[in-house]
Amino acid sequence: MFCIHCKKEYDEKYIIDAKGNRYCSEDCMEQYMEANDISFPPYPYEDTYLMLRNSYIELLDGWESTLNRATIDLEDAVDELMEEIDSLIEDHYDFILSEGDDGPYAWEIYQYTNKLKELQQRIFAWRPNRKTLYWITSDHGNYGDLGEAGEEVYQKICTDLYLAGYEEFILYVTEHLQHPYHWGLNYIFDNLEMAQEAYEVLLTVCDKHGVDLRMVNAHKCEAHCRDILEADADTYVNGWFYCYSCKESDHHGVYSVDELDEWIRYYNENETDRQILIHEREEWCFPFKKKIRRSCRTWERELPEWAI
Repeated sequence: MFCIHCKKEYDEKYIIDAKGNRYCSEDCMEQYMEANDISFPPYPYEDTYLMLRNSYIELLDGWESTLNRATIDLEDAVDELMEEIDSLIEDHYDFILSEGDDGPYAWEIYQYTNKLKELQQRIFAWRPNRKTLYWITSDHGNYGDLGEAGEEVYQKICTDLYLAGYEEFILYVTEHLQHPYHWGLNYIFDNLEMAQEAYEVLLTVCDKHGVDLRMVNAHKCEAHCRDILEADADTYVNGWFYCYSCKESDHHGVYSVDELDEWIRYYNENETDRQILIHEREEWCFPFKKKIRRSCRTWERELPEWAI
């Protein structure tokens, strides 16, 4: 557990030489070999080891920031990382079969395949640290429906706010804070204090016109649509937060064990439909196969070849 050169404890980024000696860093290895006039001839699997080590460290250091920066469907972003690691592991399958029994570098390559599998478990369990948004709404998500005279009531509220000296307020919230999918009195704030101040301003005028105004905690949908809706238990799928449309699309989450076994059995037994899946001849094939792969990881089932 200690670097052979500096004697400090090393972490998972350690590096070895051809004899299997462990160093905390490349610098320590170079300094040790220079100080002791050591050199090694080219050694089997050394380049493979160094490339796999670098790939592992890049993934280890960057996977979480990659997911936090993702602008696409976050569940898809996790899937892409998982499949990138699958490919790395498969590229070194011979070392898994031999359990790294062909020297120090082969042994380390085998160990990295195990470390990559452990990293996959961490990535697969990851869920975003969601930012709470504050949704001021007059309809609680019913797309601006203020009644039969909704537009007229909305215009009256804006007029009253203007006459009360809130012209800049009206312009700011309508230009910068309007809900992306809901018109009228539907505004999204990322600051609680600002949201509360706006709520108090709006409440007095809304009460005058018999409009029920509410402020609710909200999140962005974590699929591609980026809708914003109330943080409600019904909008979670396998720990991910989705709008109702994305939730019902059947592209997200995982199949139950029984559903997964049924799908695998069906496509294993039906050659014609299996060929449609393999060659992705229909639009639904790609997301369906992704969900099958995700479900196989969740329930530790062997991945069928037609889902790759």
